[in-house]
Amino acid sequence: MKKMQKKSLLIAGLSVLLINVMTVSTAKAQFSLGIKGSANAANYVDLTKKKIGWEAGIFMRLGDRFYFQPEVNYVFKRSSILELGDEIAENVQLKQHFISVPALLGYHFVNNENFKFHLTIGPRFDFKIADNLDGSGWQTNAVQWGGQVGLGIDFWRFTLDVSYGIAADRFKYTATSEPSTKLTNMFLASLGFKIVK
Repeated sequence: MKKMQKKSLLIAGLSVLLINVMTVSTAKAQFSLGIKGSANAANYVDLTKKKIGWEAGIFMRLGDRFYFQPEVNYVFKRSSILELGDEIAENVQLKQHFISVPALLGYHFVNNENFKFHLTIGPRFDFKIADNLDGSGWQTNAVQWGGQVGLGIDFWRFTLDVSYGIAADRFKYTATSEPSTKLTNMFLASLGFKIVK
C-alpha cells in the first residue's frame, strides 16, 4: 500500500512540475476553452467485460503547435465481472462514477487555422466518487492513476479525438482477501466544442 502511495505521489508531483513548466513557457501563447462529451468502453484486464459508458467535462488548451491540455471530466464506467471459478459466485454488473483529471501534452502535425491534426499524451487521474459494490464484498481504490494517448482532428471550433487509456487499481474480492493490483483499459471517442478559440 505504501509503495502504491509513493508511486501516486511521484506521478502527481511530476505532473505539477510539468504543468508549471508548460504554463511558464506558453504564457503568451494561444488559449482555448471548451466543452466535450465522450463515449467510453472500459474494463479490468482478465476480470471484467467492456460495456459502453460516458464522460462529460471541460478542457483548456494553452499553446499553438505544441500545447498543454488539462481537463476535468465526470466519468461513468460500466463493465460486467466475468465468472472466475470459485472466486465469484455470480456475474456482477460493475458501475463506477469518477471525477477525471487528464493533463495532456499535444502536438499538431497539421496546424492550419481551421483544420488541425494532433497527437496527445499524458497522465490521467480518476477519483472515484461512487460505485455499486456496497454489500458485494468487492472493493476498489479511491484513485486510479495511469496514462492516456490519442489522435484527433480540429475543424473550425470542433475537435474529435480517439484515445486509449490504461490505469492501475487495487482490487479486493472480499473483506478478508488481500488486495491485488489490476490494470484497467479504456477506449474513448470524444467530441468537443471550443467556446473560446
